Amino acid sequence: MKKFIIAALLLAGIIPAYAQEQAPKLYTLPSPFERYTHYHVTARYTGAIPLGSFSSNYIDKASFENYSIALEWVLQNSFSIGGELGYSFFNKRIPRAIYPTTDGSDISAIQTRTLTQYPIQVFGNYRFLGNNSAIQPYVQVSAGASILDYTLYYGGLADQKQKVRPTYGIGVGSKFLFKKDGNFGADVRVKYEATPFDYEYVDKGVSSLNASIGLFYRWW
Repeated sequence: MKKFIIAALLLAGIIPAYAQEQAPKLYTLPSPFERYTHYHVTARYTGAIPLGSFSSNYIDKASFENYSIALEWVLQNSFSIGGELGYSFFNKRIPRAIYPTTDGSDISAIQTRTLTQYPIQVFGNYRFLGNNSAIQPYVQVSAGASILDYTLYYGGLADQKQKVRPTYGIGVGSKFLFKKDGNFGADVRVKYEATPFDYEYVDKGVSSLNASIGLFYRWW
């Protein structure tokens, strides 16, 4: 009788444990961000350093008036594609000096150099880690068009040129999730951008090195 009771107790303990082991572990399913394509919207603030002849001939001061917003479609493989709309503004003030005019006379003025850009670009990202990794390093290439406004002030007078020119860029960056499987995160990026442009002081295009930080929201 004692053997029967002991055997019954053993079975009572083993059977539930076996059943629990065979039950599906739903909590181990991959995140929806790994199983499905999804979307990111990113608001970004940028600091930009002028490069090349743009820096040496026109404006050599860093700019901190640069913003953009991007919408990105994240695929299930390592790629994503999207579009980005931006705004950037460079300026520099030159002390009063004498400048010749087109009619042969001279003027004494404080010169203020400005250049405003509205780049509209499509981009492609390649990620090195998974869609739901806490850290997601990537490389980026982009191309599109930029609305340029070159305005050079001589006191209250202005020399202005507006153009739409092609623009392109290449960058590296990383996304950082605030919470695993979460919807919010940060995006840090360093990017080289260039736009062909030729007018007055700017004769070999506008180029800059940009460092930015953004906040993104993702959903599927």
